[in-house]
Amino acid sequence: MPIGRVFSTIAAAFLAVLAANITLAQSPGGTGYDVTGVEIDVSGADAVQARAQGIREARRKAFGLLVNRMVSAEDRARLPQIDDAQLENMVRGVEFVRERPAPGRYSATLNVVFAPDAVKSYLSGAGISGVETVPRPALVIPLWKGPAGVEPLNDRNAWREAWQQLDSAGSAVPVTLLRGDPTDQGALSAEQAYVGDVSALARLNERYRAPTIIVATVDGDKNGGALTVGGMRYDTQTGARSEIPRMPVASAADLPAAVKAIHAKADQDWRGIGTVRRDSQASLDVFVPIRALGDWVQVRQRLGAIPAVKSVTVKTLEADRADLKLDYFGSPEELQRTLAQAGLSLSQDAGQWRLQAR
Repeated sequence: MPIGRVFSTIAAAFLAVLAANITLAQSPGGTGYDVTGVEIDVSGADAVQARAQGIREARRKAFGLLVNRMVSAEDRARLPQIDDAQLENMVRGVEFVRERPAPGRYSATLNVVFAPDAVKSYLSGAGISGVETVPRPALVIPLWKGPAGVEPLNDRNAWREAWQQLDSAGSAVPVTLLRGDPTDQGALSAEQAYVGDVSALARLNERYRAPTIIVATVDGDKNGGALTVGGMRYDTQTGARSEIPRMPVASAADLPAAVKAIHAKADQDWRGIGTVRRDSQASLDVFVPIRALGDWVQVRQRLGAIPAVKSVTVKTLEADRADLKLDYFGSPEELQRTLAQAGLSLSQDAGQWRLQAR
């Protein structure tokens, strides 16, 4: 048998194995109706009343964050006021991440999960078609590189403090800060994180399971003077990476603003991919040209990271081509834009739709 035919047979078999796993990660980061990391701090006549008041405030704060995520700014003014009883009926559950009770006071970090049908009914009653932005959590590794090199992962400095102050609850990219404890230090070193050692980052992420890792760096002397911030974003599902542009900062006092700018860019980038409009649904037949195994792997991984793609059916698979059926939410134009932002090109080719990595 000719060598080329043997290779084609092996390649087709390997591609078939990959095709079986195409839907493993269709919804990264949970659903669009979860609001995580809601911080509350309230007082009451006693601990029991303070806790009850805290839970009510957490529901209301989480609902405000959810509305901001789903409804455009110009439409929010049309929403009717909602009382505590109505709000309670919209909440599916509350998760107590961390409670800090005290006499006559209750402070806690909560996650609130809303019932999709109840929220949709509330929005449609106001004539508003909301969109879901499926959150994509990120693990942040803050690193400070000074004259003597990269500081340890557990170093307490102004850069780490700036990230700790960031309120990302309700955003499209809620962040978790690296603990920097001995377990983290056993997985990777500060130097490995700084240079982007993907094997070490993968070991670390066995603990955090984050779909995105942000290595946020600051270069300069901690004792004073101008600084430069930057870093890299790593997509742990697709293997893609993107640079955080280096930005000069006048002093450590300006680091919180730099943190907000980095997070805002990550939030904006993910909203372009993670926003889903479920009021319409369609399907599209596409083909994927395959010149090497990596072509199919890239397309498969990137499709799996797009919440608007409901399902992918592999109709035929050859060594040089895959024919797929995409079931998706939204319009064809929205699908094309979302695919482009996820690094995929969808274009017409002799009456057929061609899908390939950009």
